Amino acid sequence: MPPRTADGTDGGAGRPSPTLVRVVTARPLERTRPRVPHPAASGRTRAAPAGVVVVLTLVGLAVSACAGPTGATVSVRRPTRTAVAITEAERTAARAATATFHHDIADASAAFVTAVGQLQVDADHGSVAAARTDELAAQADYDVFRSLADGNPVNASTLDEEAADLTPGQSFGGLHAVERDLWASGDAAAAADISGLAAQAPVAQYLVSREQIDPEAIGDIATDELSWVDDVAVPGREELTSHLDDVDIAATVGAAAQAFAAIEPLATDVAPGATGAVADQFALLTRTVTSLGPPDLVTDSSIPPTARRTLSQQVDATASRLALLAAALVPFGTAGPSS
Repeated sequence: MPPRTADGTDGGAGRPSPTLVRVVTARPLERTRPRVPHPAASGRTRAAPAGVVVVLTLVGLAVSACAGPTGATVSVRRPTRTAVAITEAERTAARAATATFHHDIADASAAFVTAVGQLQVDADHGSVAAARTDELAAQADYDVFRSLADGNPVNASTLDEEAADLTPGQSFGGLHAVERDLWASGDAAAAADISGLAAQAPVAQYLVSREQIDPEAIGDIATDELSWVDDVAVPGREELTSHLDDVDIAATVGAAAQAFAAIEPLATDVAPGATGAVADQFALLTRTVTSLGPPDLVTDSSIPPTARRTLSQQVDATASRLALLAAALVPFGTAGPSS
């Protein structure tokens, strides 16, 4: 039976998490795609997927271009899937993209459950340094499937909500409550919060396992996650107690690159030039993120303003190119996460 949904400045003394090290050393364009671990709670403001904006803009331009000499607008029908010639090879590639993305998300949600379980063990043994490493690893794993978890606001709020998002009478729990406990309140305060997180982790895993995302939506999800990096993680607005937002930067950029890798074979057939541009941009962005250092040791204050600005510009450039590419995949399905 599926589970029921329930209605600082340093990185600590522990060794860098192997999970987080893999995030920044992963080569996102390799077909083997190592697991890329990697938060946005339902109360957080998120930018609309850029791919949607691009598609609507293109449609608007097409309508304007069809205006007659008297200024009257000629009716324009948006192309449908049946109006586009899709080869059997492309259908196969589209199905493979959906399956690959589903597999990657399933791996991340399983790793999240494991990390939370280890967090509970280490906290029970009073090892604060190890528990901090576990919490960062769990946060990184969660970042991979954040968008899908947001499809169920109740579950998302129990996993990754910020204290500022709470409504009157609502209790604070999830990853950021545990972060507060381990970096500020002390391990004694963490027991109840970790127990609640451990109960919700399998719920998230079950809900994510039900999702089947089409290629265009995969591209939009990755674009949206890059926007989240620029809006939240780069300015240091996510890890408000540990001040280790590079964990979220590395993991979310890695997750976006992994999502792109899932749609890359199909996209190469449909728009090879645009796909190559996105691949080059991700390679550049990944090198920049890696150059910052081990994510769970890089404090927000240690990232120079110039590096932060460069990172933000590269994230924007990658998101813009990816949004255009995602728009080209509309004929292969637009279904995104269920709500």
